[in-house]
Amino acid sequence: MSLIRYHIRHLTRYAYSGRIDLCHSVAHLAPREDEGQETAAHRIDVSPLPDYQTERHDYFGNRTNYFAIQGSHKSLEVMSTLTVEKQSRDALLPVAGLAWDKFPRSDRSKDASGIRIGNFIFPTPACPQLPEVSAFLQPSLHPGRDVMELANEVMARIYTEFDYNPGATDTSTPLAKVMDQKQGVCQDFAHAMIASLRSIRIPARYISGYLETLPPPGKEKLQGADATHAWVEVYSPSTGWVAFDPTNNCIPGVRHIKVCHGRDYFDVQPLKGIFLGTGSQTLDVEVDVQAI
Repeated sequence: MSLIRYHIRHLTRYAYSGRIDLCHSVAHLAPREDEGQETAAHRIDVSPLPDYQTERHDYFGNRTNYFAIQGSHKSLEVMSTLTVEKQSRDALLPVAGLAWDKFPRSDRSKDASGIRIGNFIFPTPACPQLPEVSAFLQPSLHPGRDVMELANEVMARIYTEFDYNPGATDTSTPLAKVMDQKQGVCQDFAHAMIASLRSIRIPARYISGYLETLPPPGKEKLQGADATHAWVEVYSPSTGWVAFDPTNNCIPGVRHIKVCHGRDYFDVQPLKGIFLGTGSQTLDVEVDVQAI
């Protein structure tokens, strides 16, 4: 196996139409050091300079950065720069050796990190139990089918049956609408896959991160043209967590850089918080992922 090093720049910029006197924010921008991925460097720079800033680990073991700005400001910039090393390996589908309809129903068992599997079995507001989800999953539920084989088919069906359309949804679009219109983006496809598997109590969790994109042959890569990405991990006792990318119909490999995992997007969104002030806000995000 060889090592590939990536440098990632992720800029989030808020511009406010009025004056903001106070903000409290939490960032999920520090990468995890899971199997096959190590962090060589990472820093977060905030402007204006926070009056208070600290880092901790959340319930799921993600590194989070909290900061507070207590003075008046009309804009907010958060720059995350990181360098990670990934092991190049074949992205193969493992066999769970366990049928989906024989999956252990205990929600008290734990994964290798000590987190209860039950956290990733039950519905959440972003991944609710819906008749539309059950109807979508039903054609794939062949008795005795291996858990990972089922997950692989669900991934492929989402890729085939749903259209990637960045204008069709936003972060507040409910899953019911996504299932109805069969359109969305990586976040929506991850939620659809998670909700499908959880409907039959197969543990699934949401992954936030980055994907190295490659420009067309003969073209230069555009500055800021990359984006954050989302995919899914599915659990079985024999395999542990296995990654699936329904947006691209692939088993994630060296080009997928993992940042955080949680029950759904709202556990791990890159930046969230509250502010006290007047007026509206506009958001601009730039992401660059570069192999070095």
